[in-house]
Amino acid sequence: MNRLGILVSVCLTLAACDKKEAPTDTDSAKPSSVAETTATPSLAPAAPPAVDVDTLPVAEDFEADAEKELTLANLSTKLDDLEKEISAP
Repeated sequence: MNRLGILVSVCLTLAACDKKEAPTDTDSAKPSSVAETTATPSLAPAAPPAVDVDTLPVAEDFEADAEKELTLANLSTKLDDLEKEISAP
């Protein structure tokens, strides 16, 4: 019984795979062929940019300047200037 069921399902599967549908309208096929030719080209993965980590600025590079420029008298003014600079488009 199992062999008969498997044989029938294989025959039906093969029959369904061989069935080809004829296009109903040739005008409707033209836009699809145009759409296939205008598909976006595949993008090759871009190589990562070469970055020299040793030359990137870090917080320690700015500490000496900050200690010279910032005092208790001008701290709030400098902070307000930084907030304006960050919020500006």
